[in-house]
Amino acid sequence: MAFWKTTAGAVLTASALVLTSCAADPRERASDSPNASPVKHSDDTTATEDSVAVIPSALEFTAETLNGETVHGTGYAGHAAVFWFWAPWCAVCHREAPNLADAAASYGDSVEFLGIAAQDSPDAMRGFVDQYGVSDFPHLNDADAAVWAKFGVTQQPAFAFLSESGELEVVRGTLSPDELDIRISELSG
Repeated sequence: MAFWKTTAGAVLTASALVLTSCAADPRERASDSPNASPVKHSDDTTATEDSVAVIPSALEFTAETLNGETVHGTGYAGHAAVFWFWAPWCAVCHREAPNLADAAASYGDSVEFLGIAAQDSPDAMRGFVDQYGVSDFPHLNDADAAVWAKFGVTQQPAFAFLSESGELEVVRGTLSPDELDIRISELSG
């Protein structure tokens, strides 16, 4: 009987953590934005051959862009990058898209951008990219959310900021244009 009580308690606790988006991950910290919760992932990495940068395990993916090109996540190692997790039907993503387009135009020479779209069809994803003018950077067709899972993203919008040294910070939730600009300017240093 004690086994079932312990098992039921563990299941209930895990369910509560998932439902409340509360994490037991000690790497999480409070954010300046009430809607965003960053998580640093710098300790979950692999060194590159030349040891200049580390490769966070989240970058260990291969996926296809909406244009049919293959992207290897490890190719972003050693580069400053912004990953934006979005869905075509997401109203908040609609509001954020112009901010991302502006940021890519401003910082595109020093920071790489990658959109990671999920939870809809490739046609809807392409329509979103065209409608909101975010075609200046590639977007992955992550319809099954496999890349989202690598980053621990379960809902949109979310961002991941990768430094040249391999430090990865995932921010769950929306960012204001000013918050986005501050985070990207820190990457472009």
